[in-house]
Amino acid sequence: MKEVLVVTLTIDELRGIVQEEVQAALKKSALKVWYSEAEAQAYTGYSKRTLYNARIDKSLKASTLNRHVRYHRDDLDTWMRSKQN
Repeated sequence: MKEVLVVTLTIDELRGIVQEEVQAALKKSALKVWYSEAEAQAYTGYSKRTLYNARIDKSLKASTLNRHVRYHRDDLDTWMRSKQN
């Protein structure tokens, strides 16, 4: 049997919670500049294979360090904008 929890919040309380969560997410993403493959997948929504193919085709810049691929956030943003056209 599922338990149901009903919470009553005022608009201001809800706004405050949402604002705190948005600020926390922005701080977290603003600090991160280089992404691993898994993080790049989560950030872009594209599969590991799609990122790999873009890297091989030279349409997406990436750096490797000891066989670990890293993507710069600006390069991911540029690549995603080019995919929209």
